Amino acid sequence: MSLKIQSYSFFVSFLYGMFFYIVLEINKKFIYMSFKFIKIVVSLLFILVMALLYFIILLYVNNGYLHAYFFLCIILGYIVCKVIYKKIVKR
Repeated sequence: MSLKIQSYSFFVSFLYGMFFYIVLEINKKFIYMSFKFIKIVVSLLFILVMALLYFIILLYVNNGYLHAYFFLCIILGYIVCKVIYKKIVKR
């Protein structure tokens, strides 16, 4: 894989981590307002859709190659978005 494609993959993974945090916060609001069965079904569908979406995005960016350091970029994007969100909410 070329350096350019890896750079795109890192950037997309980082943005996906930020997107995942935002969507997860929205999903939490729906989960806490429902019954136990609905919580389980919604959680399973949420994780399934988010995983499929990431793999489809990677399919377009780098022909579906998946590396462990892409997951590190997702985690980093998630943490950065969480820190920014908490700083904004505290104000």
